[in-house]
Amino acid sequence: MACLLTSGYSLGCRDNIGGVAEVYIGEWNGSSLTYQLGTNSIIGTFSGATVSFYTFQQEIETASYTENGVFSIENGTSFYEITLSISLHKLDAALRNKILILGQGKWRILIKDQRGAYHLMGYQNPVRVTTSTPGVGKAYGDLNGAVVTFMTKEPEPAYLVATSAALQLITA
Repeated sequence: MACLLTSGYSLGCRDNIGGVAEVYIGEWNGSSLTYQLGTNSIIGTFSGATVSFYTFQQEIETASYTENGVFSIENGTSFYEITLSISLHKLDAALRNKILILGQGKWRILIKDQRGAYHLMGYQNPVRVTTSTPGVGKAYGDLNGAVVTFMTKEPEPAYLVATSAALQLITA
């Protein structure tokens, strides 16, 4: 297969913003959830057996989301390691139990960025918790809660999701 580049990249206006606004986590249900890709390979609709996606609100500038491309010249392979870290405040019994469940399960995750765009982790492979660091901190201003990091590996970068499609899945 030939890899054809058909255009360049322009900087455009400085009207961009970074950061994660909200995270929505749903149980991985394998391939029973199907997607319809629309213009520019954006997921336009979901069908099949859907699951509920629950909201994990984030304070501004506390969560991070990255898609690290891994390319091996020696092996001729490429994939994307997609990582999300979220902060959960107030370490109590309910949060402890939620972290336990997150650590044991397989997930699909929608990330809403500060521009209002949705990104899907777990398009082809499930998302798993790789680390959690609950604690109460040392100083008054330290995090009393946990940082939970999720990761998946995919053959392609994460797909963007149309707002109407994302709202099909988000429960509460």
